[in-house]
Amino acid sequence: MAFTAEKRGALLRDIRHLVIMAAIILTARSVLADWYVVPTGSMKPTILEGDRVFVWKSAYQIRVPFSKIRLFSTGKPERGDVVVVRNPDGGSIPFVKRLIGLPGDVIELKSEILTVNGKVMPISLLPEIRSDDGETILLGTENLLGRTHPVRILPDRPAFRNFGPITVPEGEVFVMGDNRDESRDARFFGTRPMTDLLGRAVGVMWSWNQELLKGPRWSRFGRPFITDAKEIRNPK
Repeated sequence: MAFTAEKRGALLRDIRHLVIMAAIILTARSVLADWYVVPTGSMKPTILEGDRVFVWKSAYQIRVPFSKIRLFSTGKPERGDVVVVRNPDGGSIPFVKRLIGLPGDVIELKSEILTVNGKVMPISLLPEIRSDDGETILLGTENLLGRTHPVRILPDRPAFRNFGPITVPEGEVFVMGDNRDESRDARFFGTRPMTDLLGRAVGVMWSWNQELLKGPRWSRFGRPFITDAKEIRNPK
């Protein structure tokens, strides 16, 4: 059946509305808020592989949509923020890490104990547990100058447990993973420019098991990041 001029006009209007709506949504995701799939375990137990984290992309700055051009600042990052940072290797997948040091901070790590500006960040570990293959796992919380967050330590593995001291340069930040012994972070690739911060992650939108047939992790839908030691044992 041939389209009449009226039907063609209605179809074109619908297509135009869809294009406009898609442009608005994509622009909002580029500038205001977005979500990211986390493919690795570098932030366990805070974030698990397969989590989709919600990110305020406008938390620190507003950019020209679909570009790296910064228009103006909207806020300052704080120690303890979970941040999305541009891939330091130039890849398309950004990193999600914990912001540990701000410009001018002196950062040091000695045998898993973090020191910021000469102050030891208290760490409280729960009794050790064992993985299915017998590996020792230590879970606990670290108090980062008044903000508590989970940490995960694997004492049986060779890892980068001693680092620094270094002074964070002006205009840059120092980031680490909560999964201290399984994280490629600023200990390896160095400090990152603040302009590389793509936003602040605030929680898990939804989550799917890495083994697809196991399906979604319903208990992780729409939940903020854990900070309480009581939740660390079984973050799923």
